[in-house]
Amino acid sequence: MKNLFGLFLFFLSLVGAAQQNVDIVAVIDDLTVRWDETAIRLKNYQGIQEFCLTEEYRKETIELLDNIHHWDTTLYFIVQEKFDTSKDKEAAATLSDIEKLETEYSTANFKAFISDECSVLKVIQDSFDEKTVKQYEKDIRKFEKELVKYLNSITYRIDIIDEHIHHLDFD
Repeated sequence: MKNLFGLFLFFLSLVGAAQQNVDIVAVIDDLTVRWDETAIRLKNYQGIQEFCLTEEYRKETIELLDNIHHWDTTLYFIVQEKFDTSKDKEAAATLSDIEKLETEYSTANFKAFISDECSVLKVIQDSFDEKTVKQYEKDIRKFEKELVKYLNSITYRIDIIDEHIHHLDFD
C-alpha cells in the first residue's frame, strides 16, 4: 500500500512538472477562444438542438469544459502562490473569478442546466402542432433567453480570467 501511495505522489509530481513547462497563458487563451466559439454555436435553438441530439457534440463540449476547469485549477494554484508572496491585487481578483467559475459554473452545474434545457426543448417540440405555433415561438424565445443568459455568465467568467492573466507577471 505504501508503494502505491508513493507511486501516486510520484505521478502527481510528474504531472505538476510537466504543466510547469507549459505556457499556461497560451493554453488559457486557446481554451477561451474555443469556449467563445462553442458558446456562440449553443446560443440559439438550432445550436442547443444540435447539442441535445448529437452525442459527439455533447462529448466535445463537456470535454472542453473539463479542460477549462482543469487549467483554471492549475492557474489557481500558480496565482495563489503569486498572491501569497506579493499580495498583488490583480492576483486576488483572478483568484476570486476562478473560485466563482469553479463553484457556480462547474461542469456538473453545466450538465445539470443543459440537461434541463434539453428536457424543456423536447417538451416544446413534442407539444408543437399547427394550432400552437404562436405559443411554440414564444416558448422558444423564452428558452433561448434563459440559455443565452447562462452561457453569457459562463463566457464572462472565462473571458475575465483570460483577461486577468495578461495583467499578471508569472516570472
